[in-house]
This record gives sequence, C-alpha cells and structure tokens, in this order.
Amino acid sequence: MTRPRRTSALRSSQFSAIVDALPVAVLVFRHHQLVYSNAAADHLATRLRAKHRSELTVLLRDHLRALGDKPVTADRGATVSLFTGAHGEPFYVHVMPLDRTDVAVSVREIGAARDAVGKRYGLSPREAEVVELVLLGYRNRDIAVALGTSPATIKKHLTHVFDKVGVDTRTQLVSMIA
Repeated sequence: MTRPRRTSALRSSQFSAIVDALPVAVLVFRHHQLVYSNAAADHLATRLRAKHRSELTVLLRDHLRALGDKPVTADRGATVSLFTGAHGEPFYVHVMPLDRTDVAVSVREIGAARDAVGKRYGLSPREAEVVELVLLGYRNRDIAVALGTSPATIKKHLTHVFDKVGVDTRTQLVSMIA
C-alpha cells in the first residue's frame, strides 16, 4: 500500500517520524478519505486483508460515518469505542479531531498486548489468557469452554486477576486494562 500524502497536521518531520515509529496504528482521514497511515497501520491493514479479507480503511470509514452525520470536530471532542470488524475481530478505536477537516484515528487490537498486560500486573500465562477473553466479552462459562477447563476454575483465575490488578469487577478490569 502506498502511503497517502501527509496532512498539514503531520508536516513537521520530527512529529511525523515519531508517529511513523509508534507501534499503534494511526491513520488520518479528511472527509472520510484516508490521507495518512503510519507503518503500524499499514501492517495491520495487510494482516487483516490476508487473514480476514477485510479492508481496514473501509471498516474505519464506515465506522466514522456511523459516528454520526456531523463530522467529529474539536467541540465534540475525541471518542473511544469498541469496534468489531467484519469477521468479529475486536478493536479499540480512538477518533480525535485534528482540525476542521482532519480526523486522527488510532486502532488497537484487543488482546494484542496480552504479554505486556501479564508482565505489568504479574499475571500467569493462563490468567493473561482469561483477561484477554474477558476483554473480548466472554462469560465465565464461555471462557471455560474456550480454555478446556471448568467455570469454577475460571472464577478462581478471575479472583487472582482482580487481586493482582486491584479491581473488584469485570467492568473495572476492562476499564483498567483496556
């Protein structure tokens, strides 16, 4: 994929180099048309195309349109949403206005940072798997089936996770981790 031209908000070579080096996918749209994507976004787009035959820019353009008829503007502020791709792949999408016409979009896959989350909170590999499935919206029973264990074992893993992360509920866990 050839990179589109850079927007006025990204002309500074120093700023552009920083955004290009970020490990999170960053894209900029002008009137729902892609005008910039960093290397992480290009990599994600290539992977989605190969694995799911999904086009990231089309999915995001549709998502931007679904946010409302009014463009995202500075007075409306940034939005963060859980977004599910065409084949159920889950993402957090952060949309932030840059100016009157340009919107920056960062995309983060849920579960992509399982190892980092595990290290950050001292989780066992199994606990990190459970957290990933909680972030995907699985219930204890579904997690147990997916991991080949019992719901009681999952409940015990979640109790340990809650203690290590410092939360009391699944909602707090999702907010803390995501």
